Amino acid sequence: MTNSASISHDSIKAAPISSPQSGVDLTEATLRRQRLVDPSPAEDECCLVQIYPPDVIEGMLLLEEHEFSIGRSPETDLPLFDNSVSRQHAMLIRGQEGYLVRDLGSTNGTFVNEKPVQSDCSLRSGDTIRIGSFLFRFLSAGCVETQYHETVYSAMTRDALTGTMNKRYLMEALNREIARSTRANMELSVVMLDIDHFKSINDTYGHLVGDEVLRTFGIRVGEICRSDDLLARYGGEEFCLLLAATGHEDAREMAERCRHAVADAPFDTAAGALPITASFGFAVLNPSKPKSVSGLLGAADQQLYEAKRSGRNRVCG
Repeated sequence: MTNSASISHDSIKAAPISSPQSGVDLTEATLRRQRLVDPSPAEDECCLVQIYPPDVIEGMLLLEEHEFSIGRSPETDLPLFDNSVSRQHAMLIRGQEGYLVRDLGSTNGTFVNEKPVQSDCSLRSGDTIRIGSFLFRFLSAGCVETQYHETVYSAMTRDALTGTMNKRYLMEALNREIARSTRANMELSVVMLDIDHFKSINDTYGHLVGDEVLRTFGIRVGEICRSDDLLARYGGEEFCLLLAATGHEDAREMAERCRHAVADAPFDTAAGALPITASFGFAVLNPSKPKSVSGLLGAADQQLYEAKRSGRNRVCG
């Protein structure tokens, strides 16, 4: 990244490969992606930053048209070659008071801040826009630089789908906490959490409903966590909860509280209310016999396997 004082307005063409889902030659689409160098946009300029799947390092998409179309068709201004996106999915329209988003009768809907767009919806800087399985952040002029860098940092440390921390951040935090607990002679607990029968949810209701379940799971468990706990998405439907200065009984109590938060009320989804349960396995670090990160996670994972093997929707440790 150079130290230029402006955004480059050169067009960046998509790589000459074909989408495995649509078979469309991606060279048909020219994505007007503007690489962010040192953002100093004009007062009326607005931008989209793709945050899921993560693509923020490549820069931002500068909105220059009064009408900006998004869809699976290569003829749209922003083609998204994924079956979760309709050919003509949504339109961003510049009005007198800024941009608004309009759903174009898409199959899976358009969402602003996770609420479905029923009619034209005004956009405010910082709003998230979901198009199928893609998630964007809308940024207006005046605060682009600050919010862009915040978005980049968030994308590097958080899982965009669930809002929890990501695996990279978790591993770095575990290394620090194990060293700190060993020096201070304090216990440390790690809980592995896994949504039961998640594959059947995806197979039965589709991946968008699966994404809803993952988001709600992250919210419910996150609400149980204490201010110094760390919840991270470990991969797929598996999460990890890092509990500093926490021994065996407190770790079990926390895991049980999380289990009840998940199981006691169905998850609201586009397919209706779904009963969801999860399995939990935890391990406690003995500071006099410290384990490596992989050793501690492996011990918790073994307990998670035992919870799955013995019937699911339970805590083992």
